[in-house]
Amino acid sequence: RSVEPSVRMSYAVSEEWIARIGQLQDTLAVCPTDISARCDLATLLEKLGQPEEALFNWNAVLGCDPNSLKAREGVARCRQQTGRPLQSVL
Repeated sequence: RSVEPSVRMSYAVSEEWIARIGQLQDTLAVCPTDISARCDLATLLEKLGQPEEALFNWNAVLGCDPNSLKAREGVARCRQQTGRPLQSVL
């Protein structure tokens, strides 16, 4: 029996995301303060169920832009997923 279409599709999406993560990591190796690349990477890591790694990247965004609402929301989501307290985010 063949693999269900939804399984094939999710596998293809995951492969695309993993390739995109590699591209973003290459960009950040050259320019670690690229906020757009860092936000994209954190978002993909969250989608792939890696909140610790995503949290690291959201915190890096906040290091460059402490007022980033997108990064603050990302930190809050990741802290909630990892069971870390939220009070230090706000």
